[in-house]
Amino acid sequence: MGLPREPRTRAPAAALRGDEPARALPAADAARLSLPMRALVPGLLPGLLPGLLPGLLLALLLALPGPAAAAPGRAALCAAQGDSERGVPASLVGRLARGFNLTGWIEGDAPTPPDPVLLRRLLARGLTHVRLPFDGEHLMPALGTGTGQAERLGRLDAALRQLLDAGFTVSLDMHPGDRFGALHRAEPERALALLDAAWAVLARRYARLAPDRLLFEVLNEPPNAEAWTGQLPRAVAALRVHAPERILVVSPGGPQRVEAMAALTPLDDPRLVYAFHFYDPMAFTHQGNDWGAADDPLRFLGGLPFPAASQDPAVRAVAARLAREGRADSAAELARQIRQPWTAEAIDRQFAPVGDWIARHRRPVIANEFGALDTAPLADRARWLAAVRAAAERRCIGWTHWDYADAFGFVTRRDGAERPVAALLDALIPPKAAGRAP
Repeated sequence: MGLPREPRTRAPAAALRGDEPARALPAADAARLSLPMRALVPGLLPGLLPGLLPGLLLALLLALPGPAAAAPGRAALCAAQGDSERGVPASLVGRLARGFNLTGWIEGDAPTPPDPVLLRRLLARGLTHVRLPFDGEHLMPALGTGTGQAERLGRLDAALRQLLDAGFTVSLDMHPGDRFGALHRAEPERALALLDAAWAVLARRYARLAPDRLLFEVLNEPPNAEAWTGQLPRAVAALRVHAPERILVVSPGGPQRVEAMAALTPLDDPRLVYAFHFYDPMAFTHQGNDWGAADDPLRFLGGLPFPAASQDPAVRAVAARLAREGRADSAAELARQIRQPWTAEAIDRQFAPVGDWIARHRRPVIANEFGALDTAPLADRARWLAAVRAAAERRCIGWTHWDYADAFGFVTRRDGAERPVAALLDALIPPKAAGRAP
């Protein structure tokens, strides 16, 4: 997601243009069919069959595909992600299990620091990881956004110090904005050079700061997904010059969808954590968004529940309203996205390939963005958050909620006070699990 530019009473963190609505979930794989045994041994001589057939049959039965293998269990996936000797320590993987994105602190003309008392309460509740977005364009004078660099770096120093002193593990997220995005799409090599230079500044500045609890996230939602496939190894290599041992967070390009994560080839660097983002179905999580294009179909959605199916009364009521208002594009987008029912089971199926990826590659993975706009009904937001959290934890995938107190937030700011929304916090960390490892 992009960073909010100006604080307001309900300021959304604008989605990058690369964010795409959920595609219809694929149909389940057809059952595997085994060939008849006689088709597998057509050339055997009749005279040899009596002596050879028992052993041959056993060998063939062992070689044939049987029922689909059971998905790896949670304990096995947890064990697959920690490598204390040379990779990401298991203790760090544990601290990345639950967290939140803390926007609005570093950026903007009127940044809003979080309430330190509430931060300590959230840490005690079990939210041990903070992802701290930083607009890297302030370190890129070539983009004309290098003004105020010293001030923002000072804010960043103070924020990191406060979070680390409180006991959090922190991901410093390189989260550049529109100018970098446009450059990366148009001139990806020039953009990569600016990214490398910005990280050189930050890596040198924080070279000795909390090496076991401060991670560097190379680039949030790389705008040019095609170019990023080849650039990611080079970006990591450039950062390794200044941060040879630091744990880095890396991702596929574009909106970091779950499918891209499951298809990513891991790098030959054991000290990496892999990240993806999850906002499906977008018609639910982004209903009523008020940024971006004036004719964005999602802008005119509202009142959609979770779970939901196309024939549910609430969904039909929204479709009828859109028809009355002449919002054909919004009606078509809603119909497309809800072709498959929105359920916790559907979300779980989308996470399954990432669990398989972890089992296959034995690398740590986090879902370091997921959330639903506060334009969605509160109880439905809570149910969606609980479904995503459960799908992640079932596979030992750490998670980081987007965001803190902006439009996707689980904290409200009123009358100078910050308060967590109980229904959302309970969905993220059920009271019976508070303070315990997931």
